[in-house]
Amino acid sequence: MSPALKTSAFPTADTSTEGDKPGTGPRPKALVAVEEPAVFSVVAGILSDAGLDAVPVQDVDEAMEAARTASPVLAVVDSTIRQVAGMDMLKRLRHEPAITKLPVILVAGEAGVDMDFMVELGIADFVASPVDPEDLARRVNLILATASARRGRRMAAARLREETRRISDAVRATNDPQQMAEVVVHGLGATFEADHVQLVTFPDERVPVLTLAWSREGTTSGGMPELGAHTAGELAETLWERGRALAVEDHGQPGDEPLPISAAACAAGLRTSVIVPLGHGDQAFGLLWLAGEGSPRDWTSTEMSLIQHVSGNLAHGLVQGNLITAQRMVLKRQRELDQAKTDFVATVNHELRTPLTSITGYLDLILDGSGGDIPEDVAQMLKIVGRNAVRLNQLISDLLTISRQDADESSLEVEEVDLEELLRAVAASLAPAAVTNNLDLRLELGSDALLVDGDRAQLEQVFTNLCSNAVKFTPAGGSVEISAALVQPDGAGPGVRVQIRDTGIGIPEADLPNLFRRFFRASNATSAAIPGTGLGLAIVQDIVLQHGGELGIVSKVGQGTTATVQLPAAR
Repeated sequence: MSPALKTSAFPTADTSTEGDKPGTGPRPKALVAVEEPAVFSVVAGILSDAGLDAVPVQDVDEAMEAARTASPVLAVVDSTIRQVAGMDMLKRLRHEPAITKLPVILVAGEAGVDMDFMVELGIADFVASPVDPEDLARRVNLILATASARRGRRMAAARLREETRRISDAVRATNDPQQMAEVVVHGLGATFEADHVQLVTFPDERVPVLTLAWSREGTTSGGMPELGAHTAGELAETLWERGRALAVEDHGQPGDEPLPISAAACAAGLRTSVIVPLGHGDQAFGLLWLAGEGSPRDWTSTEMSLIQHVSGNLAHGLVQGNLITAQRMVLKRQRELDQAKTDFVATVNHELRTPLTSITGYLDLILDGSGGDIPEDVAQMLKIVGRNAVRLNQLISDLLTISRQDADESSLEVEEVDLEELLRAVAASLAPAAVTNNLDLRLELGSDALLVDGDRAQLEQVFTNLCSNAVKFTPAGGSVEISAALVQPDGAGPGVRVQIRDTGIGIPEADLPNLFRRFFRASNATSAAIPGTGLGLAIVQDIVLQHGGELGIVSKVGQGTTATVQLPAAR
């Protein structure tokens, strides 16, 4: 009898490959590095009874090749095998990536076992030589059972990770806080096989107030107990400050510290719980409670970590969702106000312009003498009424223009516009006012064609507004110069630059950043009681931007103002 084999009542199994039999499929493999044939036969039989096929290896190269091709789940190595001097086989196997954690049973020789050496090589267990078949069978079955349990735990953890990832994805896929909460409550309950789940948030400006509960079908208790607002808030704040969740294995057993929920949980028929605080920043704003009936439960670190991860995603989603919901409500209200403003301006246009047109019409008839002669002093008063009627009509027109721009109703009727012709027309229309104010109005245009693509009526409004401002704000004896020329800015296409220079009162430096704000008027214009609505430059800027151009204002008090409009040249 071989010295490595001890007789036993344990039967020697048939070593034929079960995987070759019809209908069974391939079986897992085990490397067997045993020199004695009788010992190999016994080991192979024991492995076969355990559901494994033995793969014999006699040297390091065979072991490495078998490790790569057979994907073994176990190895049995005889420490006395002559071809494997100094346990080189085990050392080499430990460097093979596919089987780094391969469990090994060592058949120890007469010299015994060096425990440090076993730990270094990751040897799972050993049997003494001669081999006792019953002892070897027990150790093989124990290692396989342990490996199977480990695989089961890994698979369960992977399943939990996948399920919680789906829950988190569903939370991130919506901005509705109610929907987020429902996804988490139902998802966590099903994923972690809880009997009840409850989610509550407290009154807090960061999140909406929510109360949701879920119970598995067939549960016997009355559900989750009602927690007072003070109790729930105090518990959530305590857990949030500690930065952790609370796992209770058994509510029926007293813990290291009394819990404010244990009595209520026991009264409701609950046995085990996980409680996670919901919060953001320095304060908690809610509580998530998973509970089970029937028996205690040891919540694993993986389960706790995944539940907290989902809870963190939920807390972040609730805060963001509440902000987005609030923004949408503000936007909706703003649109309602914009529509109300548009309707109001349209009403004002109709209700004011209609009688105003009648007023100005009758004024013209009276001043023309259609109703008979009128005294000179009365005529002067009527002319003042007429000027103010014109101002009021202009204000109404400006308000309508602003309203259309806000509602994106203004459209450009684009055509090729000759700015030279347009500027001459604008200068001609302002010439009487310039003569009346004793101003020198000059128009300086080059010989180049000044063509742009744009809406002629709107561009005329731009330059009429800018030039009339120059005339209006320039004292008697001053000058207004209108010039235009082709330009080629660096990095841009050709354009037409129009400048309106005046020697007027100028604009205070502090007022320059606010010039394009609606209804804003420079402080010196207001103090001098120069009439105006404060809408002209805002309208001008919008029109210039719609044409792809730029508008700039340079001014100094007492020295005058230069307005520059640059537009892309016509293609």
